[in-house]
Amino acid sequence: MESDPREPTANQPAPGHVRGVATATPWISATLLVFAAVLGMGGWTYRPPAPATVRVPAWATDNAPVRRPRLQPTLTSGVYTYRCSDCHRIIPSPSETDRTLTQHREIELRHGINTRCFNCHHRENRDAFVDDYGNEIPWNQPQLLCAKCHGTVYRDWQHGAHGRTNGFWDPRRGEPRRLRCIECHDPHWPPFAPMVPAPGPASPRPRLEAGRGHVGRELRPAPTPLRPPPESPRDVKRPDGKGGQQ
Repeated sequence: MESDPREPTANQPAPGHVRGVATATPWISATLLVFAAVLGMGGWTYRPPAPATVRVPAWATDNAPVRRPRLQPTLTSGVYTYRCSDCHRIIPSPSETDRTLTQHREIELRHGINTRCFNCHHRENRDAFVDDYGNEIPWNQPQLLCAKCHGTVYRDWQHGAHGRTNGFWDPRRGEPRRLRCIECHDPHWPPFAPMVPAPGPASPRPRLEAGRGHVGRELRPAPTPLRPPPESPRDVKRPDGKGGQQ
């Protein structure tokens, strides 16, 4: 009796049946369940070689000016506010100022060889500064005064290479604002006080062992901060403790 060719033989699987799948399916399912359980318990948690991220302190990202100078020739004493000329108009000053001050004794002049008050302050109108030709410079334009001696720095400041810009780079979002010289520098003691840098970005490179660098070189020791960062960026003090708000 001839067999029906449509019927599977002993060595031929039935139509729609893949040999071994029925046997392997339970093992595949069990393996996937094991992997899921291990991953769920954190068995293969990725630990990047970079050091832990250091939170940047608030003072490092504060965009407020370091100093808050008066941009008007005024002085407040108690409940009264005076203009510089209110006193200097009736109290004459000596022709030169290489002497011990009896007023403004909080000022310590350390501006290089520029130790003469009238190099910057107008002799007749104390509500203004003075240029090289005796003309008045408005009090709220101190950068024009600084340009008398620091011309190249002033040029860099104009083009954004020196100093700092607040506001927006994109003019569609708002106006940029160039900080004036005395919003960073004390005009009577200009050198900028050393500052502790903010933490750098976390590197994806593996940590080096302490005291060992690349190719067996010793790592240089971290620099010792010259002073701790000010509690407020507006409270910058000089090395002798003076300075801060003006």
